[in-house]
Amino acid sequence: MAGGGTTINIDPADTGTTAAAFGTHACDPNLGGGPFQAEDVWVFALPAAKQQGTFTSLTIEFATEGGPVTETITTTPAADRAIVGDRAWIRTPAGLSSTGELVNPFALTNATAVITGTDGTFDLAQTCPATGGTASPGLPATGAGISGPTLGKLVAGGGSLMVIGLVLLLAQRRRRFVT
Repeated sequence: MAGGGTTINIDPADTGTTAAAFGTHACDPNLGGGPFQAEDVWVFALPAAKQQGTFTSLTIEFATEGGPVTETITTTPAADRAIVGDRAWIRTPAGLSSTGELVNPFALTNATAVITGTDGTFDLAQTCPATGGTASPGLPATGAGISGPTLGKLVAGGGSLMVIGLVLLLAQRRRRFVT
């Protein structure tokens, strides 16, 4: 217990995920906003707010390729994090490359919270994944509407290249017979 509050843990089912992989995506202007080009927004909630009260603080642990990162949210709001009653949010680097691939994502590994009410667990309620990244500076960022190659596009492209190759081969043979 810290400062007379109750310390609780995040629901373990909500750990081991990146913002992009989490199942519930929603961007709320009152809870961190977004979507942002190079930042993910993570929103945590108390599922039984009447019993659990409000958040006093949260300590969140993330795994990254660069090593573990621990972030704390308190009742003093900051530009990249805040507690809003029975919800809290934080923005983290997205870890996306300019092509939208995860290169150093933040993956939620654990979190604890101090609340004003009684025990239980809290949830990762939603995430607002970044629309593109800046992990490779100088390269253009991509948006959510940009998609990579699909199987159909690859097959069509491969087929076109085969036809072009055949035409060039036939032109080469015809040229040999003419001269």
